[in-house]
Amino acid sequence: MARPRAEPDRLANALRQVVQRIDPERRLPAYRVWTFWAEAVGAAIAERAEPATFRDGVLSVRVAGAAWMQELQFMKDELRERLNTRLGTALIRDIYFVSGPVTRAAPPPTPAPTPPTLEMAIALPALRDPGLAAVTERLTRLARTRGRR
Repeated sequence: MARPRAEPDRLANALRQVVQRIDPERRLPAYRVWTFWAEAVGAAIAERAEPATFRDGVLSVRVAGAAWMQELQFMKDELRERLNTRLGTALIRDIYFVSGPVTRAAPPPTPAPTPPTLEMAIALPALRDPGLAAVTERLTRLARTRGRR
C-alpha cells in the first residue's frame, strides 16, 4: 500500500526551524531593533547611524562620520538601555560603532524662503505722497535688479 502524499512544506517554515535551532533565545528578538531603531534613538541619530549587524550580544552600528561616532560613543550606555527596554530583555550587551555610509534616506531639503517680489509690492495700497511713491518705486526696482545678480 502506497503512502499518502503530504503537502510540501513552505520555505518559511523550514527557515524558521533552522533559525530556531541556531539560537532560539538570543538572536531573533534582537533583530527587531531594525524595526524601531529610528523611534528609539531619535530622528537626528537615525539620519546618521543605523544598525548593521547583531552577533553574540554585540550590536554593530554604522555611523556616517567621525564626529557622530564619537558623540554616540559617549551615549553608548544610554542607547543600549533604551534598546534593551524596547526589546523587553537585556539582549544587547555592547554596541560597537563602525564608520560607513548610512542607507537611510535623508529628509527632503527645506525650500529657501522666496524674496519679496514686485508683485507683492503692488498689492500694497497706493501712496498719497508722489515723492514717497517715486522713492518706493525706485527702491523696489533697485531691489529687484540686485536680486538677479
